[in-house]
Amino acid sequence: MILSNLINPIIIKRGLRIGDLEAETDKELLSACFVDNGDLDLLVDVDKPESIIVGRTGSGKSALLLQIQKHVDKSKMLDPNDISIRFLEHSDIIQFFESIGVKLDLFYRLLWRHILTVELLKLRYDLKSENDGRGILTKLASMVERDPVKKEALSYFREWGTKFWLDTDQQLREVTEKLGQELKAGFDTELQGVDISLVGARNLSTEKKTEIVHKANKVVNSIQIKKLANILDLLEESVFTDQQKKYYLLIDKLDEEWANTETRYRFIRALIEEIKTFRKISNIKIIVALRRDLLDIVFDRTRDAGFQQEKYESYMLPLLWSKDTLEQMIERRINEVFKRQYTKEGVRFDDIFPPPRKKGNQVALDYVIERTLLRPRDVMQFINECFMSALNSPRVSWKALTRAEGVYSEKRIKSLYEEWSQIYPCLKETIEIMRGIPFIFKRSTLAERLNNISLIDNSDDPCAKAVVDFCNSGGKTNESEVVSEILNCLYRIGAVGVKVSATEPYMWSDHEKAILSKSEIKRVNQIQVHKMLLRTLGISELEDETN
Repeated sequence: MILSNLINPIIIKRGLRIGDLEAETDKELLSACFVDNGDLDLLVDVDKPESIIVGRTGSGKSALLLQIQKHVDKSKMLDPNDISIRFLEHSDIIQFFESIGVKLDLFYRLLWRHILTVELLKLRYDLKSENDGRGILTKLASMVERDPVKKEALSYFREWGTKFWLDTDQQLREVTEKLGQELKAGFDTELQGVDISLVGARNLSTEKKTEIVHKANKVVNSIQIKKLANILDLLEESVFTDQQKKYYLLIDKLDEEWANTETRYRFIRALIEEIKTFRKISNIKIIVALRRDLLDIVFDRTRDAGFQQEKYESYMLPLLWSKDTLEQMIERRINEVFKRQYTKEGVRFDDIFPPPRKKGNQVALDYVIERTLLRPRDVMQFINECFMSALNSPRVSWKALTRAEGVYSEKRIKSLYEEWSQIYPCLKETIEIMRGIPFIFKRSTLAERLNNISLIDNSDDPCAKAVVDFCNSGGKTNESEVVSEILNCLYRIGAVGVKVSATEPYMWSDHEKAILSKSEIKRVNQIQVHKMLLRTLGISELEDETN
């Protein structure tokens, strides 16, 4: 194409990129180039249950929340880093009960219900000052004057202080202290002479611990439950009554270190339960973004007897990108970036990237997308690296593209380590088993490499534990089980695709089944390394040991 309306000659200069990798710093391009897979309409529809955006790192969860905020009239973005709950980890009474095995799930739900209710009232009445808050309490009191149930619900806020519209951190401290006192007050003589601390918990006899746990579980279940249930009725029947007005609370960054790991898991589970509970109010919606691996850990660490994960499926919205939608995103971003800097005419990917290679008719756009996990961040990262590699040139050549691939491949493997470190602390060592392996290989190849793998003895990592047990037994433990554990890990993180039969296509965790069953893992007969890792692991795409 001939660009006749040039603002500047097209020379790829330092700083040229099709977007930043973080949605918060990419707002301008995101707004101009957003591609909707149909997810936006589902999420803003208060009648639809989908409320939990689930996706891997870089799949566009934060970008989708930002678009919701842009498209609706009344919304508030909550950052868990601003809802500090670290003081819970320093509360003697909370730590005492938690360490001896008291289930505090309901307590965590109560805290979330307080947070969500207060934030919804702020949003509904635009509370910004102490006078605003007092006025609303007075107004609500007059509305529920003849309803004893609603009056009791309203008394909840008076009980916890009249400044509930102010600092969230301060609210939670006060609520936690009062609930802790109420929890302690629920005991008659059981806690007399007991040191209410972590040290005291460790010194309890088994008999005394069992006695306290039994009583504490009953006390926790009785705290404020009636009033909290009535609060939802109050909100539904007296506050959020105008069905033409919709209100949205958006919660992001739940994967960050805003609390101790175990506390964070329990708090996220409590939030999920409260999202379900608040669905009874028809014109509000609480929408959260969660990494797929974090959601799996939360359910795994907090599941109790009778837990059924399928009951939560209707609330989940998995983020899935196809090759076509990624192409749309690339084309829009390239056109927007070059239109702003060089020309008012439309610019496409093919105008900037090389034509198909004569050998094999390799298309550059396909080459890029095949080396991603079908996620926007991967695509933007690869193309940005291509621009860096082609500095001071009018377009990206095949040489520049393949040079950029080496840098991109190194970054992708490091991102995998970071993304999956909580589930697989020894992932770096596990992936090393594939270094120099054929592009397509068999289970037997992994088995042959078991004795050469060097994994740290770490019981928190299922692969490390399986390999160490295997090596310590002198190879007497089931080799097939060890291979299955490693293969399950490599598939789950997206490092390999698998065939469970010769007639079926390869399955990939990023756009098919996220986790394979034990039966499927055992039936795997062909394994293919993801192309994003070929360069960093020294693997040739031409090698194939299956023929």
